[in-house]
Amino acid sequence: MGVRRFWKATVSPWRRQDRRGSVATAVVCTAVAVGLSGCSAGGVTGPAELRMADETSGPIYLGLTDDPVQHRLAESYQNAFAGTGRPVEFRDIDGADRLDLLHSGDVNVVLGCVGELLDVLDPVKGEELRGLYAEARDEGADSGQWRDIAHTTMFSALPTDLQASDPGEAVGCDDDSLPQNTVAVYRKTALERSDRRALNNVAGGVSSDDLAADGDDD
Repeated sequence: MGVRRFWKATVSPWRRQDRRGSVATAVVCTAVAVGLSGCSAGGVTGPAELRMADETSGPIYLGLTDDPVQHRLAESYQNAFAGTGRPVEFRDIDGADRLDLLHSGDVNVVLGCVGELLDVLDPVKGEELRGLYAEARDEGADSGQWRDIAHTTMFSALPTDLQASDPGEAVGCDDDSLPQNTVAVYRKTALERSDRRALNNVAGGVSSDDLAADGDDD
C-alpha cells in the first residue's frame, strides 16, 4: 500500500466520522431544544458539566513514567501551565498504564512518542506505516512530513475521550523505525483552550538538543 492510499484509509474515515458526529450532535440539540434548557457540543449537561468544570479548574495531574526524557520535559510543561494558572502535580506511573489512567481520571495528561503510541493504540497501522516509512527513508524521506503522517495516524487511533498535542520538535524514543517525536495525550474534559495551547508551546519549543543538554546536567 502506498503512502497516499494508507493516508486515505487511515485519516479520511476518521474525518468523515468526526463530521458525522458534529452533524448528529446538531440534530439532537435541535430536536430537544424545546424540552431542555441547553445542549453542549459534547452533549454533556447537568452534573456531568459540573464534573467537567471541576476538572478544568483543578490541578493538572501529569503522569510521568521512569523514562528520563519525560522527567526532562516535566519542568517545561510545569512552566507552560503556570502561564494558564494551572498548578501541576506529577504522578509516577507505569508506561503500560498510561491510557487506562487517563480514562479513569487518575491523571489527565501523559507523555510519549508518536510512533510508540501508535504501536500501542493500533499495532496493525503501526506495522503498515513502519513498512512505508522504511521505503521512504531509502528515498530520502522528509522528516517533517513523516512526523506529521505518524502523528495524524496516531491521533486518529485515539479513543474519543482523549486527544493529543501537536507533535514535538524533539525526538523522545530510540526506536527509529517510526518517527518518535514527543507528544502529550490528555483527557478532553480536563483542558481548556489555553491549556492545550500550553502543550503545543512545549511541543514547538523544546528540541532534541535541549533534551540532550538537560541530560548532560543530570
